[in-house]
Amino acid sequence: MSLAGALWFAVQDDLFTNGLCNTSAPSISNIAQDKQSSVSEPISASETHSVLDELDDCIISQTLHFNRQCLRFIVDFIQARLKKDVFAPGHSLTSAEANILATLACYAQGSLSGKITDRLGIDQTGAGEAVKTITKLLADTSPDFITFPNSYNDRMGAAQAFKNLSGIPHVVGVLGYLHVKVSPPLGEEHMYMNTLGYHSVMMQVIFDVDGNLLSLEQCCPGGTPEHTVWENSDIGRQFCIFQHGHTWVVGSRSLHGCGHVLTPVEAFRIKSNGALRFNKAHAQLHSRTQQVFGSLKSRFQCLRDIGSIQSPESVACTIKACCVLHNICKKFSVPLPLDFSVEPLHPPSEVVNIMAEQPFDYMEDTKVEMIEMFFNIAEDEGK
Repeated sequence: MSLAGALWFAVQDDLFTNGLCNTSAPSISNIAQDKQSSVSEPISASETHSVLDELDDCIISQTLHFNRQCLRFIVDFIQARLKKDVFAPGHSLTSAEANILATLACYAQGSLSGKITDRLGIDQTGAGEAVKTITKLLADTSPDFITFPNSYNDRMGAAQAFKNLSGIPHVVGVLGYLHVKVSPPLGEEHMYMNTLGYHSVMMQVIFDVDGNLLSLEQCCPGGTPEHTVWENSDIGRQFCIFQHGHTWVVGSRSLHGCGHVLTPVEAFRIKSNGALRFNKAHAQLHSRTQQVFGSLKSRFQCLRDIGSIQSPESVACTIKACCVLHNICKKFSVPLPLDFSVEPLHPPSEVVNIMAEQPFDYMEDTKVEMIEMFFNIAEDEGK
């Protein structure tokens, strides 16, 4: 499935029609050596030195975790979006490209090493500042690359793909919580302790059947209950007012009782083989968070441990930037690094007393009807 709703054609049209894809220079540096060239005119390969062209495929794959076609798109895209010179005065277009590559290497390796900056021929201090600028730029483009299927046709297409895989109807996404290890602010350690026993920030994520990210929410401390994040999220409120129709997302059992979140049937409620089959299908979908979050942390190893932070917002840009790049990688079918590993599932963030009397939850009735209609068929046929 292609990235739902993302503005790929608009992005590529912007790059090519404005001569910014592999051809002309964006206004990020002062190219004074060739005053006869206009930024709106194509610049031939002989006129422009490309750092990327000098990198072999091994470095691109093992150090940057991209392929050449994808990396060329990313570099051109970032250059096209930079509206002013953000690097040191007098730097060339080549230096700008090198700073972009250094930023991507920082994401992939988890730090900006002197070996990388030396290989790219740039100053490490200046490259560190460029990382901040490019990270914010990428984070700001997340609404272009991370979009929820808002139209009826898009929702039905997403739902059909999930139904083909699991048999569960009307699912438009899998809901999960990406945890990124951090060293929390002094005195706030308890707020950041997650259910796996380490300090983290967490970001609510929804993705489609192919692992394309559809929705991101603001960062919060890793100890925040998941149902609190959902109920206070923009996408959660949109579902509550049926902005996305009669559809739902698949979530963990810690989200029991949350509107439009389909959770597994609790053990004490299982009365039929149909409920067991439903839980198996649900687990098949929800366990994909391990693959998606594992691919994010394997490709962008900076997400394995951010280090010391002042607030969740201070790292939100880095997480969003990597999520944007993740969707671009999916578009270009970039293979995962060789050291890929799945992310462990987090235990429920808060145990809900499901035996106690609960307010009316229409999702429970929905599950009962769904199991009867779609998962008890085999039993009916066997009678």
